[in-house]
Amino acid sequence: MPRSALRLASSLPLEKEVVAGCLNLEKELDRRFATAWRETLVALPPALRSGALPGVTGHVAESVVEVVLGERGYAPLAHHVGPGRHGVDLIMLHVPSELVFVIEVKGTLRQQHVPRLTRGDLAQMSTAWLNKPDNPAMSGTDLRSDDVYAAVVAVNFADMTIRAAMSADLTAFVPVENSGQLDDPSWLAPSGRR
Repeated sequence: MPRSALRLASSLPLEKEVVAGCLNLEKELDRRFATAWRETLVALPPALRSGALPGVTGHVAESVVEVVLGERGYAPLAHHVGPGRHGVDLIMLHVPSELVFVIEVKGTLRQQHVPRLTRGDLAQMSTAWLNKPDNPAMSGTDLRSDDVYAAVVAVNFADMTIRAAMSADLTAFVPVENSGQLDDPSWLAPSGRR
């Protein structure tokens, strides 16, 4: 369900400066990502396009989303400090509306591609997946699925766009059609729920 909502979401522009600011070019994997981002994946030998590159791409995407949402009034409550961790990627509080969002971030270096959520025993961004004991961000903040709203954000580094889908109940994800919906997510809150 979140993937179809992501496909219907508007492509919002992403500034190159935001991406560049999330890179540490002293790290070899960040330099590898930067080459693929600036020159396309073809600039890397095939052996360097797999392995650690997808994990670094995802981690840079998480940093980009944290910066973009931070500029829109969100404050981080929890995030992964490096690639390779399992569980929700970010937990952020939209300060003006006081809504807490669990955010799954997907990144890609492929043009016109919308990444999908990972398949497994439990569907990513489902109630059961969020509440599992080995979801570090959730267990570290003592939040449960009924305490939060959800967002899935896809960052396309080739197209320099972001797409997002949001949910109030973890079942129905709504495509974000404009940046104003990110600026003020209170449109998502059913009356009476905060």
